[in-house]
Amino acid sequence: MKSGDIYICNICLLKSSEDDNAVFIKAHKNGEDVHVCTSCMPSVIHGSGMVVKSNSEVESELAEELQGTAN
Repeated sequence: MKSGDIYICNICLLKSSEDDNAVFIKAHKNGEDVHVCTSCMPSVIHGSGMVVKSNSEVESELAEELQGTAN
């Protein structure tokens, strides 16, 4: 997923702002653009696309993460 100029992995939620060496691959799942970091690519290639979260799932998990750190 892309939020502004930050890429977020739709599997592990790694943010490009957290790792300067991270590389993200743009893909399509169910008609939407998703981004997968190269560390997670083997999960997709040798496993299944089921591990790739939708952008709304990523947004929801990030919101929960932010709420957890705020409390």
